[in-house]
Amino acid sequence: MALFTNVYLGDSREVLAKIPDNSVDLIFASPPYADRRKNTYSGIHPNKYVEWFLPITKELLRVLKLTGTFILNIKERVINGERHTYVIELVL
Repeated sequence: MALFTNVYLGDSREVLAKIPDNSVDLIFASPPYADRRKNTYSGIHPNKYVEWFLPITKELLRVLKLTGTFILNIKERVINGERHTYVIELVL
């Protein structure tokens, strides 16, 4: 059995469009945290994060094989000791 490895690095909004349906075994994503990387991603507000990320997840699901794995590296935004709920909302 032949094993093929392709690593894609870049903005998922651009890279995913070039990948065929049901062709990826593993996706490891580390999207920008809410209110971070303002110069690159316009600093997504925690209240808008899920709305911003859901279109990307549709593309992730499209390219991921039925037997594939998706790993999301993300953490909550903490302000004055309180965690924002955008991460749990995204997971749900």
